[in-house]
Amino acid sequence: MELLQLRYFLEVAESEHVTHSAQKLRVSQPSLTQAISRLERELGVQLFEPEGRGIRLTEAGRFYSKRIAKAVGEIDSATSELARFDEERSSIVRINVVSASNIVVDAVAEWRTQHPAAKFQIVSSETASKIEPCDIEVRMQTGKTPEAKGARLFKERIMLAVPTTNGDEAEEPDAGFRDNPGKGERPGGEERDIAASNALANGLGEAISLAQMQNSGFIMLAGSRNISNLCLSQCAKLGFRPTIAFESDNPSVVRKMIGLGLGVGFWPEHSWGELGAGARLAPILEPGFVRTIEVARTRHGGSNEQADKFYSFLLQRFEARWNI
Repeated sequence: MELLQLRYFLEVAESEHVTHSAQKLRVSQPSLTQAISRLERELGVQLFEPEGRGIRLTEAGRFYSKRIAKAVGEIDSATSELARFDEERSSIVRINVVSASNIVVDAVAEWRTQHPAAKFQIVSSETASKIEPCDIEVRMQTGKTPEAKGARLFKERIMLAVPTTNGDEAEEPDAGFRDNPGKGERPGGEERDIAASNALANGLGEAISLAQMQNSGFIMLAGSRNISNLCLSQCAKLGFRPTIAFESDNPSVVRKMIGLGLGVGFWPEHSWGELGAGARLAPILEPGFVRTIEVARTRHGGSNEQADKFYSFLLQRFEARWNI
């Protein structure tokens, strides 16, 4: 049976007059009669019986009418709710941010000042797009996943952020790295090489060899973060093992501590923004410290006009950060 048959049946059951129902439904009377007869054959029961010049519901017809009215009502309600759901869903911009989160968050904040009704759903997962469709993905290329079709690529060097210590400041070890305030030691008992830090910090813009960082404590992202994996892998290839003084799985914490000059850290040239006053950037002399950020307008979540507009806006923010 078809839903249209059931609608025809409910209309005739209400009017108990085939001609009037045919006019209301805008179908021919023979077509309506055939549809009702076909339904009766499929059900194996008589739904209507003659009454004078009209018809009336049989006992089975009254029973079926009550049950079907609820079912068709549920279908109509679900259809309306689905339309509202799709409209609301298409107004939400879903973003999977694996890299360059500060650029994305700043862009979202700026966009919402211009479009207060805009809605966003932001996740951070290497597998989020496979589980929950998203509209935009921002990730570092690792070679593990294919490049998204039509994605914009932003390549950047990974620099060294070194503390800017001088004068009296160099006499005191960074408070954030004291195991024993009396001896000024880093976690793990490593002595801080203040003279080396001063020499590096004063060489504005000059490339630094990792060998010069042998006695420096590094601030690193913990866990399986792509940028940490890239840097540590490249260090291993060069035979350099950084002394990790502090690590956190929170990128904001790591950026803050490096920016305050509390240790040496790897710092993406563009995507992490400006350093604080406590540190400055220097290129790494050894090759291989570079990464590519992929910004893609995915189609996993279907068409989304709001996502299209925000994607263009987000690309502008990336281009501004890269000075393109």
